[in-house]
Amino acid sequence: MAEPEKCSIDFTRCALSALHTLDVAIANHMDWLRHLHRTLVCAGKGNPDDLAADAHCRCRFGQWYYGQGMADLGNEPGYRAIEGVHRDMHVAAARLLARHDAGEAVDVGEYDVFMEHAVGFKQRVRLFQYEIMNRVCVVDQLTGVWNRHAMHLRLAEEQERIQRGGPAAVLCMMDIDHFKLVNDGHGHRAGDVVLQEVAAFFSRRLRRYDAVFRFGGEEFLICLPATTIGDARTLLDRMRAELSGTDIAVADTCLRVTASLGLAVLGPRSTVEDAIEWADHALLVAKASGRDQVRVWDGELDADVGSD
Repeated sequence: MAEPEKCSIDFTRCALSALHTLDVAIANHMDWLRHLHRTLVCAGKGNPDDLAADAHCRCRFGQWYYGQGMADLGNEPGYRAIEGVHRDMHVAAARLLARHDAGEAVDVGEYDVFMEHAVGFKQRVRLFQYEIMNRVCVVDQLTGVWNRHAMHLRLAEEQERIQRGGPAAVLCMMDIDHFKLVNDGHGHRAGDVVLQEVAAFFSRRLRRYDAVFRFGGEEFLICLPATTIGDARTLLDRMRAELSGTDIAVADTCLRVTASLGLAVLGPRSTVEDAIEWADHALLVAKASGRDQVRVWDGELDADVGSD
């Protein structure tokens, strides 16, 4: 994985719907392409819109592209690149149709240019679709942060960087305190909202190159590259305190939750598995010591870490 960007929770929530509308737009494009070939081959009647200077805006794909597609995906990398190849394809198609309407034979060279643009357009759209799907596959669909698959890839990259001489990182295991009470007392929908809001709370306050992963259930793992354990503890303890005073709107009420956090260093002589285990042990100590606190693994934590 490349250096992770902050996941857009809004993007994640609408990605699957956007992919569906993109599929519909591609199907509409294929219908347009079939009609164009039928017109050229069978001497049919073309659509006057295909001869317009803004034909790329009038076709059904173009209507989607400049409408719902722009609203859902317009800020995504690769989206704007579709516009140029789509417009070039329509310009080439208009040349073919103009000859056809004038009763002239289709020029082979112009047809080859059109097909080159048509194939390039389809490839560009499919590449964009693949990139969106790839992002969806490494993002937790509920919270919008990275999932465990992405976590393993990202931490392997981080460990390799450290072993090449880069500064150590800090891993943090975070658990929402008494989360079961939220589900039992307010329902699982409320629990989902709490997970989403807590994930967003930390994601929006960390640095661009930090990463938040959903580890499982109500547990999250945070990776803080090039960070000392002291700086990490200060930062996360401040965020922990802020979280405890933050209202989370759920239906007609507001909830407040706290979190317990355990920190460990990922250094040149430790494995990712070791660092996660140490951070998890520190988390268990934080919970056993009363919750709503940050604890650091130093190899000697010995508090009672019985079950939650």
